[in-house]
Amino acid sequence: MSKDRFIKVYAKLPENVRNEVIVVVKVGDIDKPYTWDSAYIEIHNDTPLGKDILKKLEKMELI
Repeated sequence: MSKDRFIKVYAKLPENVRNEVIVVVKVGDIDKPYTWDSAYIEIHNDTPLGKDILKKLEKMELI
């Protein structure tokens, strides 16, 4: 369900906004920033990182 919401929000974004950082996820010991575009790739490919990104976006109420 949240993947569908993310895709709908992403589809409505202007191209220039898709390059903005929306979430920071801890990967190992590093806090890594993700843009709308990089988050889309992870979420679209159903990676474990994509699932973590979705959880954070839901918690932040962005989707």
